[in-house]
Amino acid sequence: MGLSLGKLLVLAAIVFVVWYGFKYRGRVEAVRRAFERERAARRERPVAPTITAEDLVKCDCCGSYVAAHATSTCGRPDCPWGR
Repeated sequence: MGLSLGKLLVLAAIVFVVWYGFKYRGRVEAVRRAFERERAARRERPVAPTITAEDLVKCDCCGSYVAAHATSTCGRPDCPWGR
């Protein structure tokens, strides 16, 4: 049961594979934890309120569009919304 060069090389290769296997496993776990943290943070973020569409109406005198529920005068004397 002597130690030959071949046996030492095989032993070194086994130690090398085990060592880097543990390092690889640690990296995979770190990435998984970071992914889980990001997923949890996305769940905790407030959802942006949805913006509803508004109907627009065209001013006959100046041609600009304004919201139908908040019409205001464009400043011209013949503006239909200034009445």
